[in-house]
Amino acid sequence: MLFEILSALSTGVLGIFLGAQITEGVLFVPYWKALPPKEFFELHQTYGKKIYQFFAPLTIAATLLPLLTLAFGFYTNVNDQLPLVFMGLFTVVFFSTYYLYFKNANNLFAEARIPYKDLPAELNKWGKWHWGRIVFEFIAFICSIVVLINL
Repeated sequence: MLFEILSALSTGVLGIFLGAQITEGVLFVPYWKALPPKEFFELHQTYGKKIYQFFAPLTIAATLLPLLTLAFGFYTNVNDQLPLVFMGLFTVVFFSTYYLYFKNANNLFAEARIPYKDLPAELNKWGKWHWGRIVFEFIAFICSIVVLINL
């Protein structure tokens, strides 16, 4: 029973996180790219921390719940562990992108330490990393659905 609850919670939080990330990629990133550098940095000063405060707890929940589900599934030796393993693997991969790229890039934005002439290229790079991360989140989400279907 606990595994079923954890699986449902994992699927739910991964779905919410995926939706929020897609929204950021579709709405925020194009808007940021359209702004002149000075306006982008001013906007980031105002809203960057709020965006972080929204995404940080959601990211943590979307990481911890699937990994807890994976651990509990191994502990209780659930059948068909392959989708569970892939859910956990792709969860770790999407979470690792924060440390591989986003943490430093977001700090550069917050401190306005990117030359104005380099900002468009950095925002393009940020967008590519973001959509790459979404691919990993999507795979983790699909795997979580497969786990639920196989219960």
